[in-house]
Amino acid sequence: SPTLLRETADVFTGLPQGEQTALQLYRQIAPQFPNDKSLVVRQLVLETKLGQLSKSDLKRRLAAEVNPLPSDPVQLQQIALALSDVDAPDPELLPLYQTLSPRVNVPFLNFRIAQIALQQNDTNGARQALAAYTATPEGAKSLAPQLLAAEIERREGNLEASAQRFQAVLTSRSGGDDITDGALRGLAGVRVQQKRFDEALAAYDQLIIRQPQNLTTQLGRTSVAYQAKKISDQEAEAVLNNWLATQPATNAPPELFSLVGTLPAQPQREPLYNYLAQVDPSYLPVQLRLVQVIAKRNPAQAQARVKQLIARLPNNANTYQLQGDLARAIGDLNLAGKAYENILAQQPDNIDALAALGGIRFEQRRFDSARQIYSQVVAQKPQDKDARRALAGLSAIADQPLTALSQLEQLEIEQISQGTSDAEVSRQRQQIQEDFLQRRGFQPSWENYERRGK
Repeated sequence: SPTLLRETADVFTGLPQGEQTALQLYRQIAPQFPNDKSLVVRQLVLETKLGQLSKSDLKRRLAAEVNPLPSDPVQLQQIALALSDVDAPDPELLPLYQTLSPRVNVPFLNFRIAQIALQQNDTNGARQALAAYTATPEGAKSLAPQLLAAEIERREGNLEASAQRFQAVLTSRSGGDDITDGALRGLAGVRVQQKRFDEALAAYDQLIIRQPQNLTTQLGRTSVAYQAKKISDQEAEAVLNNWLATQPATNAPPELFSLVGTLPAQPQREPLYNYLAQVDPSYLPVQLRLVQVIAKRNPAQAQARVKQLIARLPNNANTYQLQGDLARAIGDLNLAGKAYENILAQQPDNIDALAALGGIRFEQRRFDSARQIYSQVVAQKPQDKDARRALAGLSAIADQPLTALSQLEQLEIEQISQGTSDAEVSRQRQQIQEDFLQRRGFQPSWENYERRGK
């Protein structure tokens, strides 16, 4: 009977790997109940979870299907249950969630509202919605609020507090697989933000042990390994290309955004940048890559796009870094420099902003200022390879090639002792050696012998 089929579909919706069966059942039932909007919503949500429908298309279809909402309380309850399954819903769906929440008994809707508020950088709103969820019996016994609370702390800059909360969830061992996986991913994200890449990789290694065939996890680990300079461009791009070749275009998890935003801009990936920018316009690393490829063929278009992006950003320390990166992408060094200076005015110990400002001064050929800035970076963070390479480059520019070579050789010795290497250091050292020999006038060994004989 249709009623039994629907109950079966509801059960399969909540089972691991059961979504495809549930979707087939809902499609079989829906024609028999043309006025039941909840069946349509169930299908749309499952299609999104299975990668058959993008979140932007989900938003558009929902607006058409549930406006206005039905008055039938049973349909409302079913719609709310379906929407509670949408992870990190589109912010434009917030009014729908807020309208449904007081009219149904689905406490998890408050959790989703908290997620949307966090996407909008409304940490206070996120905390309030999360508190409403934890005040219910369902929320009080769930560890999911701990994951979201940790994410709120991360967004507020309390990185170590966030990491400790993720660690506490892992230590408790009382959550299900989804909770454990979420805590490992969250912990990896915090460690990446702290530039503690080895710890981030360790978290991803645990995820891969738990899910060896999960391509999304492999994608995330590749992004971290590339940022840690553990793998080459070619290795990272091979993983990305395999994903693009095997996954539907609508399957765009956060790990895909991370890897695409981390790899250097490539003109052939412009369609991918455009698509991801449409899926999540707020993810600025992808917007940055898109701006960089546009700038190569149409600088004026790139400048106009950057102005639009910067105009949408709130004027605070959290976005100055992005403003600086965007301005740098179009060659507006003055605007980029001001953005990094704004960060340092509010956060004097921000090493990343200091190093970025050093790069701007280098590009502006203000070499004395760049040397002073990079020296500050190395004094506070001696292991910063990029800053030390920059200082070596500045020594070469200052006509001190022997000092530059000594600086690079010392860096190579340290890397060898740590079991690592950096091809860029070797390339830079070779270039300085060749320039030095060309300036001196290279003399072969036989010529030196002849002169000594005379």
